[in-house]
This record gives sequence, C-alpha cells and structure tokens, in this order.
Amino acid sequence: MKRLLIIEDEKELALSLESHFFNLEIETRISLNGEDGIKQYNEFKPDLVLLDINLPLKNGWEVCEYIRSKSETPIIMMTARDSEFDEIHGLEIGADDYIIKPFSINVLSTKVKKILKLNSQTIYSYKNLIYTYRDEILKIDNERVSLSVREKDLLEYFIKNKNKPLSRSNILLEIWGMDNEFDERASDTLVKRLRKKLGSYEELIGTVRGVGYIFEEK
Repeated sequence: MKRLLIIEDEKELALSLESHFFNLEIETRISLNGEDGIKQYNEFKPDLVLLDINLPLKNGWEVCEYIRSKSETPIIMMTARDSEFDEIHGLEIGADDYIIKPFSINVLSTKVKKILKLNSQTIYSYKNLIYTYRDEILKIDNERVSLSVREKDLLEYFIKNKNKPLSRSNILLEIWGMDNEFDERASDTLVKRLRKKLGSYEELIGTVRGVGYIFEEK
C-alpha cells in the first residue's frame, strides 16, 4: 500500500483528506505543523507528501527544502495564495506540483494517482545514459542519478517525443494536466532542473527559439 503524508494546519481539511485517501486504499498520516511534519516524514517514510505553505513552527518552504535535501519524495504544495512567486519558488526548491485552495478533491485525487502510478517496462539508452521506466531509475556512467517525480515525467515525455519540438504549453499540459496552476515559466524551471541532473548529457535537451524545447541525440 502506498503511503501519503498530509502536512496541513487546518485540522478539518486534513482529516477530510485523510479519510478520502484512506478510502482509496492509500495509507495516510496527518501532521498539523512543520516541525511535526518533518518528524512524521522521517518516521513514516511516505511515497508522497501533500504540503501546505502557511504552517506554524516551520513553514512549507522550510519543510520542502528539508525533504528535498534528504530524498526525491514527491511533494504537492497546497496554498490559499494564488501567487506566481509561490508557484515558481515551489518548483525551484524541488516541489513537483501545486494546487490552490479551495480545490476540488477530484482534481487533487487525479494529481495524487498520477504521481503514485507505476510506469511502463521499457528501457531507454544513449551512450552511457540508461533510463528504466519500470523502476524509474536513471543511470549515467553506471552511477544512479536521483530524479524527482516531475523530472522523471519530463524525461519520459522528452524520450517519447524524441526529435520533436515541444512547446512550453504542451509540457505544462503533459506534466501537470489541464488543471495545473502554473504559467509557462514553470516548464523552464523544470527543464533547468532536469538539465542539471543530466550533467554531461544536458545537451540532449535543446532550446527551440520561439517554441520551447527538443530532445535530440547528438
């Protein structure tokens, strides 16, 4: 059973989400502040974290940075603030998705299910770069490279559409779906993160002026 940690200081909302995801057969635990959220994260070892930004004791940014310093556990940020800064900053520090309150529980469920879903069983290889879909593992020069769930989604999307120019808007739609809260600069932020992880293979992701990006083997 997959594990979900909800870090949310609105107790009624947290309990409602806990009940909903428990009914979807997802083992769920809640925390009502940032400090306890970090404690629960270390003890519970979740497969996904739903993280509010405006938390007492430690805010969501601090908790996100802590989690990302320890692992690539997927993180969905939740906030009542419809702010472009929040969106971009969350991605920059390692969040995988973002949802604005009040939100539809069905929209949130779709995001959660997509992140927790297993992928296909094929392998992509180029020179000394190997990506295994089933295990979601990237290796470069036989060294494992840690990727967040959205970085994996983006790499798979690029591989599937190799040699095709992809617009920023199409990347947004593919990675975050129709109900995403981001503008197109979110695509740039995620591409920047993935390029950094690819290291000497960052040139695989080219920039197409006025369009977006293209994944090409050089």
